[in-house]
Amino acid sequence: MSAAKIIRCSACNAALDVEMNRAYIFCKYCGCKNVIEDEQIKTNINVQGVTFSAKTDTDSIISSAQYAITMKQYDKANELIMASILSGTDDYRIYSLRVQIDLLTDDNRSLFQTLDVLRRLEANQGPNREVTNEINRLMHFRGMNGVTILHNATFNEQMDYVVYCVEHGSDVNCVAGMNRVTPISIMFVHVSSSLCGIDGTPFVHNKEKVKAIRRYLMQHGARDSFRLGY
Repeated sequence: MSAAKIIRCSACNAALDVEMNRAYIFCKYCGCKNVIEDEQIKTNINVQGVTFSAKTDTDSIISSAQYAITMKQYDKANELIMASILSGTDDYRIYSLRVQIDLLTDDNRSLFQTLDVLRRLEANQGPNREVTNEINRLMHFRGMNGVTILHNATFNEQMDYVVYCVEHGSDVNCVAGMNRVTPISIMFVHVSSSLCGIDGTPFVHNKEKVKAIRRYLMQHGARDSFRLGY
């Protein structure tokens, strides 16, 4: 997190330590609520040795985070995005970038938490289709080793997200990695004994869930040559 910036309380003039992208802060001396103007707080962003300043309004954060992602500075991009999230933003573009970082860094736990927020924003958007269109685009985004959200959903046996991905245009036959795994075959990858206890055993937690996911994907056009007794 970037260093705090100091501004003055509008009521008592006390110094306030404000982290970047805070919408407001209560003075610890007099209790006054101080609304933070965007131009009052700037953050220094360092990407591959180049330091520049950007206002912490949402558009600037998005531009800076996008640039950091293109330079593979995922920690810096995530720092910017988390600052915006902690400020209480409901801008779907921020959460879309977080999904991209989660895929690029293979952070499944964060991925599904972020997708939960996007689902809520989509449900609350009314006639505005911007969120849905962005989610549809995300379904084709390739992360580490070329995996998609659907690969992650099937590998983690998340049936609700498998359905959600397919409903938003995921390719049920997309391939990823050197082994060219599909959303179905990734459920049957062989893993080491350090992960499952029995070397070569498919990484399956719940056979019934896997069977249901496989059946659903095949009903929606997935090709499958993996049986393995399931």
